[in-house]
Amino acid sequence: MSAEPIVSVIIASYNSIDTIEATLASLEGQAARERCEIIVVDSSTDGTANFIKEHFPGIRVLEFSGRKFPGDARNEGIRVSRGRIIAMTDADCSAAPLWLENIIRAHEAEHPVVGGAIACGNPESYVGWGAYFSEFSHWQPSGPPRFVADMAGANISYKRELFDDHGAFIKGAYCSDTEFHWRLAGEGHRIHFDPSVLVYHRNIDRLGRFLSHEFFHGKSFALMRCRAKAFSPARRSFYALLSPLIFLKLFARNAAQSVLFGAYTVSYLKALPVTMLGIACWTSGEAAGYVQGTS
Repeated sequence: MSAEPIVSVIIASYNSIDTIEATLASLEGQAARERCEIIVVDSSTDGTANFIKEHFPGIRVLEFSGRKFPGDARNEGIRVSRGRIIAMTDADCSAAPLWLENIIRAHEAEHPVVGGAIACGNPESYVGWGAYFSEFSHWQPSGPPRFVADMAGANISYKRELFDDHGAFIKGAYCSDTEFHWRLAGEGHRIHFDPSVLVYHRNIDRLGRFLSHEFFHGKSFALMRCRAKAFSPARRSFYALLSPLIFLKLFARNAAQSVLFGAYTVSYLKALPVTMLGIACWTSGEAAGYVQGTS
């Protein structure tokens, strides 16, 4: 690694012992490895931090005893990072060989935020495909470069000054990356999607765990929305009552993107029953979040 890295790669890790090796190996093998630092912010209870120290001694590990949500973990990584580009991926992702090079190239333009494509990392799993389309259909590895309204933390990078100018991810909440992107949009910043910046995401492959996660994610999104947008009780009730329409909207958008981008059309059709279950659980969770509000 160079004395002054161009890119700081930050990975939030929680009980990632089964997936973190592939993530870090893909980063250590990058053509531009010497131009970056890699920081893992770990709050695991399964020995992940010790595994990294033993097998990847060139990677910095920040350890915390209490579980940290992704935004809180990323804030800690940003705090100690040195790169002028802050790149993020997840502990269940593997980066394509030119991931870092393509991030650096993309940031030579004026785009303050660059999102990248997310491919299915466990295509052998039927449930995994359903989980993939439920979570990542917006960012399939196809289509032209374009602007997107939001981007998953699995594959996103920022110019450092954005955090200097707009603050950190809000603390103690899931979906804090979405709230940060809402803040950026309010200041006129847009996320540029570059499909050449590619990672492979290993999706949840157990049905019960997947559906539980979708409910939790949908509820967390609604709670974040109520908090960030200052929803009144009447507005929260309105959104909760209209949750069947939320399902229809999400399903229509999901189907349109999966067919439009066409990277995985056949797999999408095969996994449609699981995908619809995932969207239904997200919608149920979102409705529950609106009922609960910010309490």
